[in-house]
Amino acid sequence: MHTFYLPPEKWQKPYCLEPDESHHLSRVLRISPGQKGRVLDGRGKVGIFEVRVSSRKEAGLLPENIWSEPEPQTRLHLALGWNKSFRRSWLLEKAVELGVWRLVFWTGKNSQGRMDNASYENWHKKIVAAAKQSRNPWFPEPVFLPGTVKDLTQYARDIPVGIALWEQERENDLMSLYQTSSGLDRMVVIGPEGGLTEDEIRALMQAGFKPAALGPRVLRWETAALSVLCLDMFFRHSKEGNN
Repeated sequence: MHTFYLPPEKWQKPYCLEPDESHHLSRVLRISPGQKGRVLDGRGKVGIFEVRVSSRKEAGLLPENIWSEPEPQTRLHLALGWNKSFRRSWLLEKAVELGVWRLVFWTGKNSQGRMDNASYENWHKKIVAAAKQSRNPWFPEPVFLPGTVKDLTQYARDIPVGIALWEQERENDLMSLYQTSSGLDRMVVIGPEGGLTEDEIRALMQAGFKPAALGPRVLRWETAALSVLCLDMFFRHSKEGNN
């Protein structure tokens, strides 16, 4: 069964997909009236619909069953130092598939490129595509913090657990800090390519973040982020499966 996106404000009679989704349904997938599809709103609502009208400009839907998926019991805010665009695009897709709650982009001392060149519309299209593929009912919201690490600590003030990945850390590892913070929302900070500076890690620690290592190797930006996402998904699903 194919999955489609319908914005939250459009979940009312008559149910009709927007033009891009209608074109995909009718011209790309060639779904005919009478067939069924899954629809997401990105905020936890899911529905099974029967297609009643299928054309390039319009896809009319008849709801059969609509329900709401609960929010994850623990949520990851992944804070990423701004970096090269081709790596951001790839990582965005993986983050949606693995269930990140928020992607928080911030400007580090070693950041590359300009954050004000980011196109929210383009980001949203990539998020929708990845969520449809993975059937993730909760779309992550990208947050852009063009300021320094101080803006990041201000954003994180209400998140219970703060962790900063730092290759020079020798005492704490990410797995251990996850085990000791079970059931709590977390922010994990990753510096841009080139890592966090000593001033940045000092500012994070003063704000209550704990430094953590991922292991003996120095990882690329996207590899470190993917490792965090996989670990978080494992812990999240293990906890939810035990309740």
